[in-house]
Amino acid sequence: MNILLVSQCKKNALTETRRIIDQFAERCGERTWQSPMTEAGLQTLYKLLRKTARKNTAVACYWTHGKNLTDLLWIVGDRSQFNQEGRVPTNRTKRNILRSDSENCCQYATAIQLITTIAALLHDLGKATVGFQSKLRAETAVAADPYRHEWISLQLFLLMIQDCTTNEALFNRLAHFTQYQQQNPNWYQQLTKVDKNDLTQLPLLAQWIAWLIVSHHRMPFLTTSLDGDKKKKQEKDSYLSGLKITTFYKILNAVDGWVKNSHSQHTSPDDFLQLKSDITLSQLWLKKLSRYATKALNHVPLMQLSNIDAFLLHISRLSLMVADHNYSSLSLSNDEAKKNRAILIANTNYQKEAKQCLDDHLVGVANFSARFARLLPKIITELPAINQHKPFTKRTTIKRFQWQNHAFDLAKSYQQQSDECGFFGVNMASTGCGKTLANGRIMYALSNPKRGVRFTIALGLRVLTLQTGKALRERLHLSDEHLAILVGGRATKTLFELSNEDIEQNDSQKKSENQGSESIESLLDEYIDVAESGIADCELGTIIENSKARQLLYAPIVTCTIDHIIQASECTRGGKYIAPTLRLLTSDLILDEPDDFDQHDLPALARLVHLAGLFGSKVLLSSATLTPDLIAGLFDAYQAGRKIWNQNNQYADNTIVCGWFDEYEQSISQIADTKTFSDHHQQFVAMRIHQLAQSAIRRKGHILDLLNYQENKTENSKINYGVLAKQLLDQAYQFHQNYHQIDKKSQKKVSIGLMRFAHTEDVISLTQQIYAQTKLPNDTAFHIVVYHARQLLLLRSQLEEKLDRILNRSDEQVLFSQPEILQAIKSSNKENHIFIVIGTPVTEVGRDHDYDWAIVEPSSMRSIIQLVGRVWRHRPQKIAQKANVAILGSNLKAIESNYRTDQACFTKPGFEEKPLFLLKTHKTNELIPEHQLVNVDAVPRIHSCPEDGLTLAELEHKVMADLFAINARKSNYVTSYWQQGLAHHHCVHLQAISPFRGNDKTQDEYICQLDDDGDYQFSYADIAWQTPDECCKDTQNSIIEYKNWSFANPNIQPWLVNSVEQAIAKITEYFPNKTPYRLANEFCSVSLYRNSSWYFHPYLGFYKKKG
Repeated sequence: MNILLVSQCKKNALTETRRIIDQFAERCGERTWQSPMTEAGLQTLYKLLRKTARKNTAVACYWTHGKNLTDLLWIVGDRSQFNQEGRVPTNRTKRNILRSDSENCCQYATAIQLITTIAALLHDLGKATVGFQSKLRAETAVAADPYRHEWISLQLFLLMIQDCTTNEALFNRLAHFTQYQQQNPNWYQQLTKVDKNDLTQLPLLAQWIAWLIVSHHRMPFLTTSLDGDKKKKQEKDSYLSGLKITTFYKILNAVDGWVKNSHSQHTSPDDFLQLKSDITLSQLWLKKLSRYATKALNHVPLMQLSNIDAFLLHISRLSLMVADHNYSSLSLSNDEAKKNRAILIANTNYQKEAKQCLDDHLVGVANFSARFARLLPKIITELPAINQHKPFTKRTTIKRFQWQNHAFDLAKSYQQQSDECGFFGVNMASTGCGKTLANGRIMYALSNPKRGVRFTIALGLRVLTLQTGKALRERLHLSDEHLAILVGGRATKTLFELSNEDIEQNDSQKKSENQGSESIESLLDEYIDVAESGIADCELGTIIENSKARQLLYAPIVTCTIDHIIQASECTRGGKYIAPTLRLLTSDLILDEPDDFDQHDLPALARLVHLAGLFGSKVLLSSATLTPDLIAGLFDAYQAGRKIWNQNNQYADNTIVCGWFDEYEQSISQIADTKTFSDHHQQFVAMRIHQLAQSAIRRKGHILDLLNYQENKTENSKINYGVLAKQLLDQAYQFHQNYHQIDKKSQKKVSIGLMRFAHTEDVISLTQQIYAQTKLPNDTAFHIVVYHARQLLLLRSQLEEKLDRILNRSDEQVLFSQPEILQAIKSSNKENHIFIVIGTPVTEVGRDHDYDWAIVEPSSMRSIIQLVGRVWRHRPQKIAQKANVAILGSNLKAIESNYRTDQACFTKPGFEEKPLFLLKTHKTNELIPEHQLVNVDAVPRIHSCPEDGLTLAELEHKVMADLFAINARKSNYVTSYWQQGLAHHHCVHLQAISPFRGNDKTQDEYICQLDDDGDYQFSYADIAWQTPDECCKDTQNSIIEYKNWSFANPNIQPWLVNSVEQAIAKITEYFPNKTPYRLANEFCSVSLYRNSSWYFHPYLGFYKKKG
């Protein structure tokens, strides 16, 4: 290929660039090279230039081909030297003709910088007390501080500005604090024990500074936040809609667990109210304070500020915390460390030696705060982004994916409006229509072409995150540097990557077509035009020390589990929120399957969406089963946040660009309010329902009859699982007769079905009773595998790898080439072979599995719809003439209670809740109307039909409407977060009463090892890791007991059986230098509820002991 290279480098960068390029191409000018080059050679050149790039580097590469065709391949270094086509300017001027530097610029950036810097100078004054200094110098016994230093810092600040009733008086006092001290030398002697403050009399800007001082480690919470029942506080709490900002400053008290420890055993608590030395006498500190207070006094926008909104609070606190973290991490020389022993110190090193003196620390944090606050607008626009990447723009010719082209074109036509007004979109395309790639293309089309695209895809499940990230890397031809995949648990990611190494790709062209992406020119795919970061690593310091935090910030595209990003709104203490906040501030957000989160987690999700709007991000929801009220609630949250962003960035506060996308229709409108948004959404849904009604019926359901499940039940069980097991096998046999495949060689009939139940204990009990059945068809063999989350990580991973491969059924005949299928049907002469996966809700989402039929215990309409999506998932041509989905006559919990309606049964999982959301019946035939069974699809979720009565689907709509206060007169514990005039951004009251994943019980992590005799040994993970290459001696076999179990039924065979020994032996191939014990520690782990006892069997997994 013919390559043209143009350099606009300056100074030493030009010398270095010439040195590199001269090795690959011939010069045809002072700064120009042209030469034929191989793809491998060009790739090497690209990597070398990127590796040596500096701030003065600017190199553009062009591919010349065809008749006078020249394509820009990439730019390395300073992109401002070229335009989007790679051309250089004819002339330059320093005159600000376009005023582009003021576009999207926070009008209060300087105000934030000044207030943050002043707060930084005051934030650690409380460390000057006798008590704190004695603790740092280890002069007293270790004991909790009665008051944290930030509370004492607040009290000292209040004493410094007492009698200041205006902003002018505040800054005058601080600017001339030297004179004030001379006139009032004992000003700090008034420091006494203060648990309650009334800050309502403070000037507005003094309140802002006070809040920053007292919250720079831990966000405030209210006295009642951690007391009593969270549910009661969600339903009735005066602090929900009544927490005005004035109320917050009136009741800002020293709360236990925040800044006070009433149980402190410190021997001299009064030492924390007595200064060891007056830190405010430091000339270094006084000079800096006077300088910035004077600047503040002369800064007109700051002095005219009439409201401290949520944006100002978040950005100023972020700047202060970044500065504190970074400066505190700096090390000092030995001479400086010695000097610190004689004066007030701010912190110590790991050896408990004095590290920084207090006045240096305060001034250093202030300098860093000023620099970071000034740098923040640059960070927003100059972190790495992807420009002009052809897989985003490549038009597909495949019919079922062509809707993506129109969605891309439509989004691109609203690019400028979305930058100015914000964007809130919904992608409701059906499974198999290329929704994942479409999401990325929509966000790319909406991105500013001068900056490039940065977006984050947040999901709820690790495995779905790994699959989505891997699929996008393949389709978009991106490396891990440009598309980061972040999941919790290194072992999970390692096992996923190992399992994917074994997957062979037979037909790459066909594979890419099935994924909604055709093959494109290999040359253009190899190079990703990335706008390099204009931010030096030293400016971010400790933020990017952690590798995951670095990826989270620097990768243009991130696919992550939501816990990596939701800390932006949910973190109540420490600096873990810094990297997620910066990510949210610098990239757009895609929420994939947000309705899969438990309803108790949706308040936190709404807070995240609100922050995305507050930080100017665009948001796209992606799911085919989103309820109208959930979407409307999240739009309300986003719009409230975007309104504040617009006010701070001088944009018109009018409308939000809103988009709706599916495989049938794509539309965008500019929406001004929630009612108009809901009207547009209803119109879109009505069109979608009309189109879905035209489609062939692929999943048809029927309800199993209710039998006498209590008859002859055992002493330890409330249900006769044997009766249910027989009913399930009979139904499986019926489904098999209707829907099976025939092996062409043996003429044997094979079907694979799924049985889904809500709880692991029911799965185990049913499996055991299935093996006990004797009255079975003579010509049929059943092959059973158990699949749930309470399994050793390694065993579950290897099981999932097999299921993923076997249940990939795009080509139906591939099933009979799977060794696990062939071995099973060869082991028996029977004509019919029914393979059954018995599992829990882990089977509903996250796995790309295709079954022939399914039987489901009803928990919610959402779970039913998700599960039936696994029936014929890869075979769109199949049509259901008869039922292929069976739903139990009731929930098993309802059967146990004998169908009582005074308690919630469709819960955990499910939406039923006492007392507000109880169903009038628990019998499925009264909860799911017949018209919803004729064609089981997403319509009951996306459209409410109140005329059906309180069905399972209507229960979900009712819960969502209540959650987001739809049509309510006042805000609730969800919507109060973004109501104007309330102080919920000042504190974490709402996070305390509605925490993300707050319903999760405490769990302990265990390791399973095999000793020298081959016996199972279970240990706490932290204990086992103390001797990673040996069998742990401190076992917990009294908590976890191996339970032997035999398979004695000739007609029912265990399928996909594995053992711990076999699993470890297989993974040893990848890690030959690691001992089996170390591999067990890394991969044979499981998390189980605390205070429970368990049985374990490799086939069944872990299950609770009864009684």
